[in-house]
Amino acid sequence: MTGRPTPEEQAPTPRPSGRRGPEPIGVTWDARRRQPSSFGWRRRRWRVRRVLERWVVETGWWSEATRVSRSYWRVEAEGRVLELCYDRLARRWTLERILS
Repeated sequence: MTGRPTPEEQAPTPRPSGRRGPEPIGVTWDARRRQPSSFGWRRRRWRVRRVLERWVVETGWWSEATRVSRSYWRVEAEGRVLELCYDRLARRWTLERILS
């Protein structure tokens, strides 16, 4: 074992549809808990069992052309682990990736 990642470990995480880029989703927000409670994707409702991780990306504030303001949520839903993203500037949710 060399300690270097295998080609499989280096491969990018699969996108939801195999396409390049995130897919739009509709999210039901739990205002009391301040987190997503479910989301609609591919004509199916996915119930969020638990939030595993949350982080925010804020950059480019010095220029409207490069500004980014997003909240990410790694969730467990229906036995899968997925990453959801809320783009604060566009005010829209996307499914970023499926981790398992």
